[in-house]
Amino acid sequence: MSSLERFLAFDAAPFPSGGRYPSPVARAVRVDERVFLSGGSAQKADGSIAGLGDPAAQAEAALDNIEAALTAAGGRLADITKLTTCIVDPAHRKPVYEVIGRRLKDVFPVSTGLVVAGLPMVEQMVQIDADAVIGSPVRRIRSFEMKSWFGQDIAWQGSMVAAGERELFIRGQTGSALDGSHMAGLGRRPEDAAAQAELAMTNLGTLLSEAGSSLDDICKMTVYINDRAYRLAVYPVIGRHLRGIHPVSTGIITTGFARPEILFEIDIQAIRSRGARHERYRRYHSSKAKYGFAQQSLDCDLCMAVRAGGRVILRGQTGGDLSEVMRGQGDVVVQSEQAMDNVEVLLGEAGATLADVTKATLFVTDRAFMADATEVILRRLKGVMPAFSAIVIKGLASPELLMEVDITADLAGRVP
Repeated sequence: MSSLERFLAFDAAPFPSGGRYPSPVARAVRVDERVFLSGGSAQKADGSIAGLGDPAAQAEAALDNIEAALTAAGGRLADITKLTTCIVDPAHRKPVYEVIGRRLKDVFPVSTGLVVAGLPMVEQMVQIDADAVIGSPVRRIRSFEMKSWFGQDIAWQGSMVAAGERELFIRGQTGSALDGSHMAGLGRRPEDAAAQAELAMTNLGTLLSEAGSSLDDICKMTVYINDRAYRLAVYPVIGRHLRGIHPVSTGIITTGFARPEILFEIDIQAIRSRGARHERYRRYHSSKAKYGFAQQSLDCDLCMAVRAGGRVILRGQTGGDLSEVMRGQGDVVVQSEQAMDNVEVLLGEAGATLADVTKATLFVTDRAFMADATEVILRRLKGVMPAFSAIVIKGLASPELLMEVDITADLAGRVP
């Protein structure tokens, strides 16, 4: 049977100063060999921020917190498989990544790099979300040095795939060729974003194949664009590549990427099906679905929840209810309550409950919404102690959406 443990509870909220979460969260949640981690930041135990005004110092502090969480869970930094690094200014990329490269020398994680609109506290300059696998072999595929990647002068080692026995971690894919030889879609038009999406999806198919997997193993996709105008261009490309697969999806409009020419990036979560197809609940075709108040003709086969063995992964949930009625226009509290109502129903349909949640990630479109949305989500998860991350982003699928929450759960102890 699977086992689930939660480590290093904390409740010091990064807003307002000296505030507390309504219920503690965990620095780390371990399910067998898999570790889910709260977003690593420079926040200290008293809620204050270390390294004020210094992105490198904040990156060091964030990695210190991640290392402490991994140690408590029985691991170390070398067990990290994937990083999602959020910075608030493109100028912070080099100092932050130099620190990560030094601390993770010879680890070769896969990575996604985002420039975001903000983090929970205005003083925060960097947040690092990490995934890890402890005590189980992970094969690093297509390792590379950042100094040779599109002329970026950063001392960093990465890989395209970290392939575990069960789960596959894939570097966020853009319009960059896998060998770094060229970039698709060098412009700012929707058709340029579509060209980048086409190469990114081709890359995903190649990487999964090299890892002994396929697109059929994709459970979730998170699609990042830096202009909402690109949605109608990139989703039909994704839909053509993933026809009939029905992953869950979260769509984020972010401020920027690792390089200014990138318009699009896609992250996936893939779990080997081992001959048994993943269960996909509430399948739908997105051209018939509402996002906020309007339908968007995205031409993708999607679903609301995926169960892969004991893992349950939900589509990002918003203020739109499960009958596609938008609730709480202009009210982030109502939207957050509706999102958590949806979460509870969807988990139940997949055989899980709120008590099974391992990781919650909150996206808000304005820092002013952060405290209220967090209060709702963690109050609804009272006593659960999930790993938790929160990010301020430029936008969501439609302007009226003020928040979105990603939820992962695990039926540890109940599934052989």
